[in-house]
Amino acid sequence: MSNKECDIVQDLLPLYYDNACSEESRRFVEKHLPGCNDCQKMYNELKENNVDEVLAKESKGILERHAKIERNAAYKAGVVIAAILLLPIVITFIVQLATGMGLGVFSVVTASMLLVAALTVVPLMSTNNRLLKCILAGVTSLMLILFFVDRMNGGGNFLLWAIPTVFGISIVLFPIVICLVKLPPVLSDKKALITMTWDTLWLFLTMFIVYYHSGMAGIREGYTVAIVLMTGVWAVFLVIRYLPVHGLMRAGISTIISVIWVVFANDFLKFILYKDKAIAISNMNLSDWSTDLSINGNVLFIILLSGCIIGVVLIGIGALLMRKKNV
Repeated sequence: MSNKECDIVQDLLPLYYDNACSEESRRFVEKHLPGCNDCQKMYNELKENNVDEVLAKESKGILERHAKIERNAAYKAGVVIAAILLLPIVITFIVQLATGMGLGVFSVVTASMLLVAALTVVPLMSTNNRLLKCILAGVTSLMLILFFVDRMNGGGNFLLWAIPTVFGISIVLFPIVICLVKLPPVLSDKKALITMTWDTLWLFLTMFIVYYHSGMAGIREGYTVAIVLMTGVWAVFLVIRYLPVHGLMRAGISTIISVIWVVFANDFLKFILYKDKAIAISNMNLSDWSTDLSINGNVLFIILLSGCIIGVVLIGIGALLMRKKNV
């Protein structure tokens, strides 16, 4: 059989199989099929698989080929960008050797180009976990920049620069990283707890390195404030994440904890640090708004009262919904 005739028959086979072609086309297909193994094979496949499955298979193949082409194009673009980024590194290296100025500037330029590559080349050349690799490569390059700049300036300040930088980056990017990393089954449902622990440790480490470089002056006061602050944050986190009650109940309990912390945290700090037993809300007098003490006390009272009312309402609604669901 001619290829042209086979092409026509193969185009008609789906219509022939669905009884959607004309009588003349049907006779043409039935006359062709007995003498053509290829068309007979395609017709048997149509009988074994429905048309949707065949089309889905063909679409999948087309998409896979298209994705392969895109990956190849991205890989080539990554290679070109990497080659371009090598130019300032090579030029700086030659200039530094020619002038006998050492490799300080060369190291900084190299680390800077690595940072650019982490944001451009890595995503283009990676086939999986692009965002994770981009973040890790970017942070590593940034640390190298800080290290080499510190060495150029005599050294001694790398940790002072690096630790706060990692802490600031972690607040934004660590939740993304922990979601992308595959953890052991025992830790897979504890990513929020790991994130909170990580950020808390880096907060205290940042405070320590800053106080260390300032002669440890005020470290007691600073750590006391941080501990009180993080106690409130951790309390709300644990309630929201682990308390096995309705979401509205968790919201209500978190609201009450938050307003209590806002109203009394400063008094608690003053008592710990200076043995001051004064309670700001005790100066509350809603009929007197003439002094700073009364204004402060009135505002704190309103915050406490409104927050507790909202919290109790949310807890009550959540309890009713839980009871209704259980019934």
